Formats: sequence, C-alpha cells, structure tokens
Amino acid sequence: MKFSISIIFIFFFFFRAEAQMIQVKGLITDKSTGQPVHGVTIGFEHTAIKTSSDAKGTFSIASKDKVKHINFYGIGYHRVRMEVPSGHTHQLNIQLEPQTQDLSEVSISVAHKPRYKNKNNPAVELIRRVIEHKKTNASNLQNYLSYKEYEKLNISLSMTTEKAKTSRLLKKLSFLKDNSDSLTRPGRLLTPIFMKEKLTHNLVYQNPFKQESAVLAENQSRIDQFIDEDGINEYLDKIYQRADIYQNDIGIGNQSFMSPIAELAPQFYKYFIIDTLKDVSPMQIKLMIAPRNKEDVLFLGHLYISLDGKYAVQKATLSVNSKININWVKDMSISLDYHQDKTGHYYLGKSVMAMDLGLFKEGASVFGERTLFINDFVSSPTALNQTLKLKPLDNLARPIPMEELRPEKLTSIEQMAYKNIDSLKNSKKFKRAMGVASFLLSGYIGQGKVEVGPFNSFYSFNPVEGLRLKIGGRTTDAFSRRIFFDGHMAYGTRDHKWKYSLGAILSLSPGSIYEFPVKSLTLRHSYETQIPGQDLNFLEDDNFLLSFKRGINDKWLYNRKWLFEYLHETKDHFSFKVAYKNQILDPAGGLRFIALSTAGPVDVQDITNSEFTAEVRWAPHEQFYQGKRFRRPIRNGYPIFTLRGSVGIKGFLHGDYNYQNLTFNVFKRTYLSQFGYSDIILEAGKVFGKVPFPLLTIHRANQSYAYELPSYNLMNFMEFLSDKYASVNLEHNFNGFFLNKIPLVKRLQLREIITFKALTGSISSKNDPTQNSDLYQFPQDKHGRIMSSALGSTPYMEGSIGISNIFKILRIDLVKRLSYLDNPHISRWGIRAKIKVDF
Repeated sequence: MKFSISIIFIFFFFFRAEAQMIQVKGLITDKSTGQPVHGVTIGFEHTAIKTSSDAKGTFSIASKDKVKHINFYGIGYHRVRMEVPSGHTHQLNIQLEPQTQDLSEVSISVAHKPRYKNKNNPAVELIRRVIEHKKTNASNLQNYLSYKEYEKLNISLSMTTEKAKTSRLLKKLSFLKDNSDSLTRPGRLLTPIFMKEKLTHNLVYQNPFKQESAVLAENQSRIDQFIDEDGINEYLDKIYQRADIYQNDIGIGNQSFMSPIAELAPQFYKYFIIDTLKDVSPMQIKLMIAPRNKEDVLFLGHLYISLDGKYAVQKATLSVNSKININWVKDMSISLDYHQDKTGHYYLGKSVMAMDLGLFKEGASVFGERTLFINDFVSSPTALNQTLKLKPLDNLARPIPMEELRPEKLTSIEQMAYKNIDSLKNSKKFKRAMGVASFLLSGYIGQGKVEVGPFNSFYSFNPVEGLRLKIGGRTTDAFSRRIFFDGHMAYGTRDHKWKYSLGAILSLSPGSIYEFPVKSLTLRHSYETQIPGQDLNFLEDDNFLLSFKRGINDKWLYNRKWLFEYLHETKDHFSFKVAYKNQILDPAGGLRFIALSTAGPVDVQDITNSEFTAEVRWAPHEQFYQGKRFRRPIRNGYPIFTLRGSVGIKGFLHGDYNYQNLTFNVFKRTYLSQFGYSDIILEAGKVFGKVPFPLLTIHRANQSYAYELPSYNLMNFMEFLSDKYASVNLEHNFNGFFLNKIPLVKRLQLREIITFKALTGSISSKNDPTQNSDLYQFPQDKHGRIMSSALGSTPYMEGSIGISNIFKILRIDLVKRLSYLDNPHISRWGIRAKIKVDF
C-alpha cells in the first residue's frame, strides 16, 4: 500500500512539472531587410536560462519555472522585451530594429554619461565574442603558413607650405622642390628621400617558431649610403613594424601597443557600437575603440566585425591620441584589411602604416608610409607542401624592374623618390652635409681612405695617467672592404708613458668585417691601461665623460697584450669564436702584487697570462643596426645565449698559471604590453685551478656617474672577487603606466623604471691568500684595510628607481645599495644618469 502511494505521489509531481514546462520557439529577422539574424541572445527575465539564435535565425528556449517576460538582445539591434503569453508552447516571430549611431553622437552622449562600465555594455559583449573566436579566425595562429609579401616604404621630408617657401634646403637643392608633392597631405609639401620595395616568399612554422624567407625581387634607393648608416633599414623595420590586430601586441619602435582584441583589452579600452553596415556581405558592426586613459600606449579608431557568427575583424582603421606618451610621433594612421583563405581563416591582405615624426622644429618633420600586400596565402596543412620560390637577385646597384610584380602602381610621390635620390647622389652640397652628419654620428672625420677619431676620447684623465691625450684612426671602405686597420697612440702626463694599439682584421666573407654574417681573422697588439675587472666594458674608459668617477680609483694595470681571434657567424644567428691571448699585467697606481715568503713580503713585477678562449653564441632572430664600420644590436623579444670557456697554459709562451674558466650568460627582453618590458640578465661562472686574484672573476663594478645595466653601480672596483658565482640583473620599464595617470605629471610624459641586481659567489680555499701564502695578497688601502674580498653567505644586492624620457633623451636613477653596507669607502646611495633616446 505504501509502495502504491509512493508511485502515485511521484507520478503526480512528474505530471505537474510537465504541466508547468514553458517552451518558446521562433524565428528572428532584421526588421529592415527581413534576413535571419544569427547570434541573438534570448533569455527569460530573472533567470539564468539563455540561448542564442542559429545561422537560420531560429531558436528554442524552455523553463520549468513560472516566467513572465522574455528578452531578445542582438548586437547592433535594439533590445526587445516581451511578455510571455499564457500556455505552455509558443511560436514567436521577432523582428529586431537595427541600432544606428553617428560618431559625433557617441562623443556627445559619452561626455554626459556617468562613468564608463563594461557591465551590461553591448559593445563589450561584442568584443568579448571577438576575443573568444580569435583563435579560430586568425590564420597567423595556424601551425604552417605560406605566402608572398610585397612591401614598399617611402619616406619624405614634410614641411608646411609656408615653411617650404623659405626653406634653405629647397633653395640650395632646387630639384627637390621640383619633385615634391603638395596633394597627398593638404597644407604640407612632401619631398621624398627614401624608397624601398621588396617581394618575398615566406614559410612560417609556429611550434617551434621558424620563418624562412626568399627575396624574389628588390629595389632600393636611399641617401644614407653616404654616411656610416648602412643599417638604417633595420631601424626603419623596427619603427614600421607589421601591425596585425590578431596579435596581442603590436610593436612600433620599442613601444608595444596592446591590440584592442587582446584578452586584457576590455580593461584598457572603451568600446562603442557606431553602426550596422548592411551593404556588405556578411553584415558588419562598426565599433569605435578609444583608450580609457589618453596617455596610455593604446590605439584610437574603428573595428569592422562580421555578423555571420564568426565575429571576425575584417577591417581596422587605427590612429593614436595626441596626448599619448610616445616620442616624436605627431600623427599616425594604420589601415588593415583582412581576407579569408580557403580554410575560412582570416589573414592580413593589405596594411598601410603612415607616420609623421616630428624630429625637427618650425613645421618640418619626417613622413613615412609603409604598405604591405600579401598574396598566394596558404595555411596549414597545405602549406607543408610549399617550397621556397627563389629568384636570384641582380646587382642591387641598379633597380630591378618590378612593373610586372607590383600589386599596384607606384604613386607619383613614390616615383619621385627614385628621381630625387639619384640627383642627391651627384650633389656636392649634399655630400658635404652628409660628411658632417657622419662625424656627428660616428665621432670620426674624413672621407678618404683613413678616418681620424673618435673625438670624444681625444682628452680624458685618470689617477694613474693624469691628463691623457690620445689620437687614433681607422681605414675605410675606400681603402678596402676586406682588410681593416685601426690604431691609436696615447700619452699620460703623470706616468709619462706612451700607450698604443694596432689591429688588423681580415674578412673571410665577401662582405665587410661588420656585415652579417661575419667570418673574420683579427690580429691585435696593444699596450694600455686597464681597471681590473673592466675588460668587458661596453664604453671606452677614456671617454671624457667617464673620466669623472666617485671614490678611490687608483688601482690599475698596464696591460701588454697580443690577441689572435677567429670569428664565424651563420645565418641562423649561431656563432663561435676561438682566440689566443697573451698578456703581461703590470700593477699600476696603488695596486701591488705582494707574495708572502719566509723573508717577508715580496713585490712581484708582473704576471704573464697565456690563454686560449672559445665562445659559442646563439641569438635567434637577432637584428642589427649595421653601419659600415660598426654594428649595434636592436633588442627584440628573443633570448641571447653565450657560453664562454678559456684555458690558461703554464709555460706556453711564458704563461705563469694553469687554469680553466667557464661562463654562461643569458639575456632576454620580455614585453608585457601595457605594463612595459623587462630586461633580464642571468650569468654564472667558475674558475678551475689555483690562480692569484687578478685571474679570478673580478665582478663588474661601476664608479662612474653613468648608469650601466650590466654593472653594479654602487660596487667599488675590485671590491668583490670569486672563483664561483651566479648573478641576476632585472630592469623593468613601465613606459609611464603609473605616471600617465597622475594629473599634471602625465603632461611631462615621463616613464618609470625599476631595477634589482643580486650577486652570490665564493672563493675556494685554494684561491684564498689567507690560506695560501704563495698567492698574492688582496689589495689594501693606504691605511692597511683590505679593499677586496670574497662574497659571504649574503649576496650583494642593489636596486634603483628611475625616471626616463626627461626632455625625451635623459634617464636619472636613484640607486640604493642593499647589502655589505659596512665595507670601506662604499656609497649607500647614488644618483646616476644615462642618455636614452627612445620612442
């Protein structure tokens, strides 16, 4: 009986629930076109039950609870709220009315609205769907890609029409004015001075990332060939980087712009639905984007998003706010057009980046425009079957005909560029101006076979040499592209000694000794002064500005050195170096080599060091600013690994000691979008064998007032020595992330920097002079206090807080020493400065 009652009870509630089930089905269409609307959100009010319409515009939604109202929300349409009719099953035909807003209306309404919010914001809901679908839409995230890319870059001098009338440059070089354009940018005269075209075939592999490129054709004509700046192309590529909205970050110079469809973008951008475009298929939503904070490194512009359920960005027009914390850029515009490949993914078909750089005053600037066309695009897995199409390049001294290869004809101003540059090459006035520019950039003067310089080291001073006078020179490409000589002579008024250096480098590759990839042999002999432990400095110690140093700086070396070196670089940015170095180290100034014997302290005159060295370096995707007579790295997001080993051999060419030295170093720059970027240096090393203190690792100190990232800026010279150590150097540039949000301060466009450095190490008992009397005693000051020692159990640490972008060129750091505060002659605090020019 109880069982029967239970069954009846269960069936009673089951049928009662069935009786209360409410189901709504229907079709949703556009009121103006009658077309089905996909992706409309349907939900019962005051419940969590929601669904969306399919590609045919149909939907079905059900609830067991009693509901009164149902809501329909489609992006780009007005919301619809309806009362649920009585009954259990309903068939509804819903017509949604499109929303249409003008940009000016949005600007006015936003000004009167309360604080902008993401919650219940239809524009933010739309962008979140774009972000959700980004991985399935973006072709550049697929594993394998093959495409052809045509690139053209045109750079012009830009002047206001009034400035052009009185320009001394245009008066002296009248042919430039005859080949200028006044129509492209109304109110300004554009005089083209640089033109580059390139057509490449590219294969891209994502995991791990690898890109292979073959140049099919190339045209280039530029004025920088007259000065020492052959690597200007690398800087231009760094400034005019490829912009792709589907990447989380877009690089321009050293600045990283967050994409408006990055995962974190809704926290930094504002979004406004402007219009629904019905004259395209599929229909698109026009979405305005703007930075929440005008000074942040973010874009301003419009996105065009498809309404076919894929939520793909099909077009973007971007610019920047006039108050953005970025240097030199007066105006910038980016246009991106996306095409769909056969697999349904979207790829960048065409992009145009135009930038007006305000490098000059009084209405003059530099205007550049880079255009990219991508054709024959194939994504995985078909791209695996593609092979590089290689066409040998002709002699680049003459332009290669590209009329049949260009996807579009050159504009009039682009055609003028080739004419202007050919005329400039024959202008004597222009050549003289380039000679002055070469001197200012390189510090060397001379346009023949020999140059004299660098002028910033002709005069300097230090405690050992007193006033140091120096003159140097080097050969140029006019002498030889394969053989390079350089040298200098210097004289100290206090020590009355002549110093000198003479070197010869032979290029074993067709290019010069600085042209990547390098294969070269070097032979060098020198007799010079040196601060112990500063052999790897990036700047010359006889630079006049570095003559000013804090604290005691009287312990130096005279170094008589022979060096023979072979360097081999590969196109994969893997290089190795083998070298032999023989040097005689004589103590100078307050430095002495003192050994203890039964007869008492003995002064040793010198140390002879006979050493073989090997170095392996891997820097994937490394870029250079490569001049005719120098090469500087351009930092990117890829790591650099360096492994260095050396072996000292006693008795070989009078070597005094047997030892081995091993060092491993890693450098990495990490970009963190709106939060700036970090530079990280990790290093570890060990000395094997019994050696005196000059052959231990003398940690890289800095007693100048210039800030150096690889050095310890509050450590004294020779303060710490090790035969085993590990270190970490961290520097983070916030790019104004915090200062941009402080009223009044943000107008200065300053940028904040923090650093932290830590070093741990030790000296084994066999290399400790307190336990081995035959080793040289650690240096002492005039009061008998030991000035050099091993690190203890506590690491050496220092940190700093800095402000950069002062007057756009200056960085100042407040540095704090955090450990070993009782060591003699140390500074606990310090202010350091550095010239830093950046975007």
